[in-house]
Amino acid sequence: MIELLHIDEYVYLRNVDIYFSEGLNVITGETGTGKSLLLDIIGSFLDYQNIRGDTFSADIVVNVPNDLEDLEVKAGQHVFSVERKNRRTFYKFDGRLASKDFVQEVFSNLVSIHKQNSHIKLFERGFFVKILDTVAGNEDILREYRTLYSRYQEILRLLSMATPEDVQKELEELSEKIDEVERAKLSVQEEEELERKYKELTNLQQIVQNYTTASEQLEEIELILRKMYSQLPENYHSNLDVIVEHVAELSNELRRQLSNLEDINPEEIESRLWTYRKLRRKYGPTTEDVLENLANWKKLYAEKRREYEILKNASSEREKVEKELIRLSELLRRRRQETATKLLESVKAHLMDLNMNARLEFKFTETELKYDGADDIELLGNTLPTGELLPLRKIASGGELSRIMLAIELAIVSTPILVYDEIDAGVGGMTALKLASKLKELSKGHQVIVVTHLPQIAAVADKHFAIRRCDGVGKVVELDEAGKREELRRMVGGEEFLEKISGE
Repeated sequence: MIELLHIDEYVYLRNVDIYFSEGLNVITGETGTGKSLLLDIIGSFLDYQNIRGDTFSADIVVNVPNDLEDLEVKAGQHVFSVERKNRRTFYKFDGRLASKDFVQEVFSNLVSIHKQNSHIKLFERGFFVKILDTVAGNEDILREYRTLYSRYQEILRLLSMATPEDVQKELEELSEKIDEVERAKLSVQEEEELERKYKELTNLQQIVQNYTTASEQLEEIELILRKMYSQLPENYHSNLDVIVEHVAELSNELRRQLSNLEDINPEEIESRLWTYRKLRRKYGPTTEDVLENLANWKKLYAEKRREYEILKNASSEREKVEKELIRLSELLRRRRQETATKLLESVKAHLMDLNMNARLEFKFTETELKYDGADDIELLGNTLPTGELLPLRKIASGGELSRIMLAIELAIVSTPILVYDEIDAGVGGMTALKLASKLKELSKGHQVIVVTHLPQIAAVADKHFAIRRCDGVGKVVELDEAGKREELRRMVGGEEFLEKISGE
């Protein structure tokens, strides 16, 4: 059950604490005081789109009756928190940040919210398909069906877009590109090194010429120096030896440098760079882009290969998958029809309790294969004892539709906590007494929280809360016995109304 709802801030509610009890919890108040604001907050933990305001924060303490093993949530007390600031919403579970999907999945296992005018769902395509599948326990069959249906759609898409010959041509083109780039063995590091060497080669010719000229000049200097031996006294020969030795070393060094330069093959570097430039022009503009495209081509090649294999056997594969889908859709239909019969009996019984006698029948229409099977399901009825069964929108008033929707909801109760937001719209008199009795009975096995304007429902509450609004601030009061009696007087029109009725 929900033990505590704390609202730190929401619209005009500030620092509000509501301690709910087991059984039937009723919330009442004047129109415009903000009764439904409380349910907005509870709904914020579900897929609820009626949140008002860009800033709010709240916590809900829920006692979980049993382990939710699939979600790894243990039985016991847990805290759900929500905060919205700067148009961003954050969720926490037991004080830790949690994803919206996780919080909603856990909360949806515990709480169902039934909103005012929810009878509009009666007209939505697929509403009864979902209900019957849930009650029938068709989850595993639907999961298998939907997996096959996705595959079926893929086959149809492929058949409509291409032939095996088209895909084979694409594979050949991709293979050529992949082979061309892979043979080149490109590397960003190698390209940078080649560019560096190429810049050096642009000056190579001038360097070789300079080294050659210097080497020739050194040979001439060496000849001149050797002639000087005969021209100078012997006491100078040792100095000449040193000079000749240095000249010889320099000459040898220049010859070694020339030899190294001659070993560099500019044609190889230019040829390798041309490979990079060619592939960049075709698949670039940069080498990084070429390599990224190569990776993408390989992924695409694998996908196209799979498409090709499917297309080769597409017709037979489609027939095979379609046959299995038809089998599963027929199984779903049988289970839905069986469940519809049982559900109608329960719905009619609840309607009788709600002071309404209606003839109802589910109409099944077979359709083409869809994501949820091959059924359109509509609820037909008539509130008169005779006459044709027609779509509900043609034969029922707003109040009658509300009672039919409530009867359906009562027949498919699936969570331990049930929240009702003014489901009593269009209900009064003896029907209101019947509805109060029905909710009281339901609260024996579930925690029920109801926002209502009916004193008949408020009178049987296990806990009664009244919401007041004063000077623009909302306040929630837990009523004692005296407070309940005073609130019930207000709901039936006050002392003046009662005195007037008594006088008449």
